[in-house]
Amino acid sequence: MTGDQPRTLDAFVISGLTPAVTIDGGARDAGAGVLLELRNALLPLRPGSLIELRSKASNLRDDLLGWCRLNADELVAAVDAGDHTKFFVRKGVAAALSESTEWGVRMPRRAESAAGMREWLVGRRSEIPETAPTYYGFVPRGAVDEPGMPSYPFSLNRKSDVWADAITELYEQATAQQWNVNADIPWARLQPLPDDLERAVCQVMTFLAENEYAALYIPAKFLPRINAQYIEVVLFLGTVINDEARHVEAFTKRALANGGGLQRAAALTEWSLYSLLLQEDYFRASFLLHVLGEGTFLELLEFVERYAPDPVTAEIVRRARLDEGRHVAYGIAHARERLAAEPSKVQELVAATEERAAALQATSGANPTLTEALAILAGGGSGPEQISRGLDSVRRLQLAMGEGRVRRLLQIGLDRTTANELSALHTPNFM
Repeated sequence: MTGDQPRTLDAFVISGLTPAVTIDGGARDAGAGVLLELRNALLPLRPGSLIELRSKASNLRDDLLGWCRLNADELVAAVDAGDHTKFFVRKGVAAALSESTEWGVRMPRRAESAAGMREWLVGRRSEIPETAPTYYGFVPRGAVDEPGMPSYPFSLNRKSDVWADAITELYEQATAQQWNVNADIPWARLQPLPDDLERAVCQVMTFLAENEYAALYIPAKFLPRINAQYIEVVLFLGTVINDEARHVEAFTKRALANGGGLQRAAALTEWSLYSLLLQEDYFRASFLLHVLGEGTFLELLEFVERYAPDPVTAEIVRRARLDEGRHVAYGIAHARERLAAEPSKVQELVAATEERAAALQATSGANPTLTEALAILAGGGSGPEQISRGLDSVRRLQLAMGEGRVRRLLQIGLDRTTANELSALHTPNFM
């Protein structure tokens, strides 16, 4: 006998059925809650226990057959009792195993009003799989899954593909440090600037916004590929996307706020960002974006903050730099942990950097429009002596960027020779 073929009255000895529970379903069909009532009645019972469901619904039998098949229970008999039908359902062993929830497992709390992300790593939720099956879909890690789940099109299904041990702390920092472009930037303090300084600010803001488009699109591209069993990474990347969206907003508004407007975009910048967007391997893309690109941006943002001619520009880039620091921290931690487990992966990072450098060989060197704008900010104006002084500052910035890249490459585990070579190959677009 199978669960698909319930016995009828003439093929079954009624005395052999001793239901643990009897449910009166009345005339309700499957869509009216009778199956939910059946499920709730089965939950506390032991495997093999029997439930009698009395129903006047003429179309319940087929729905009940499908429901039992899905839940690994067995419809053992359908008995005509005159004005109603008696359905006898036996709880299956597989169903009992799948229904083993963690009732009573409690999340600890640091304080009466606080509960951080690392506190939710309790019970089965703390068991982060090294490899996650795609048929879990969006089932929260630790929840009970039923048989018959669809397979989702996730492609990043290994913990090592995306994980960083610091991910819970980084997520908590991100949620605690979110800011609002309208409310948290002192727009009322923005005063008119000399034309050359305003134009320089607007040019830098244009460049920053353009690069942040890429920093927004790239994690958004990979996010739906990550298996939801690694939801902590998904949530953190959600904050990264939110950060970058806010940066685009803030940089664009600053360019417009004083009447200067958005300025020029260079082909070099677009080709450089395009080469990032084309990356289809998450490990390579995260390294190029978070470690090399956004890492280099940290020095650039610090430079702009130091020489900002107004408090609005200074506050915007200060806040953006704090956000970018979290993104870089994730990229470094992820790359370091991946390379520690798979040292041969360093060759993929070398190849990714070399391939990107080769693809950008046809473009010009440093962006002259941006270089001039940075020099004007650093020199305090566009006079000959100011430009000369500003260019000296820009050269020191470029040296600091190179030193910072090497330092971060050493942090992920590269030797100094390789770190120097990859730093030298990094795009003059900075990102």
